[in-house]
Amino acid sequence: PALESPMNMMTRKRLLSFLLLAALPAGASATLKARAPAQVSFVALGPAGLRIEGKSSDLQVTDRPDALVVTVPLSKLETGISLRDSHLHEKYLETQKYPNAQLAAARSAIKFPGPGQTTEATVPATLALHGQSKTVPVHYRATRNGAAYEVKGDLKVDFREFGIEIPNYLGATVKPPVDAPTS
Repeated sequence: PALESPMNMMTRKRLLSFLLLAALPAGASATLKARAPAQVSFVALGPAGLRIEGKSSDLQVTDRPDALVVTVPLSKLETGISLRDSHLHEKYLETQKYPNAQLAAARSAIKFPGPGQTTEATVPATLALHGQSKTVPVHYRATRNGAAYEVKGDLKVDFREFGIEIPNYLGATVKPPVDAPTS
């Protein structure tokens, strides 16, 4: 059946939906790192109401002086159906050859909110996926609670731009690119 198919119709992908907490006092000079419940997720939509959701809580945030970098081990993405996960990792993302997706946003482009405030913006970031790097707009919303930042972000990925075959099953294909909804 179509719902058991390998990660087909996955053209809507959210690589960011994560939580960052400041490890030091908050501010633009603070060092940031991911803490639970950090999560990366994607939503794939197809014809006739097909909806495939996947996620992983395995991600790493690296705070460099020039950029905040989120690295996601792609083999850890799970959709809840092992056959579909296998096809996602082996056929489409080729995780043996390209194990990680990495998103880097310039620290100077990110607006850090003041205490009790929320900031929302879209910034350019570099997405490295499937052996290729492209600049993509990333929309984020950051809220500061004491010394902690809660950050949620979304981006649109057109797999064709990264040399990834558009998933197709029994002739049903979703036309990319598609926006990912904000959670």
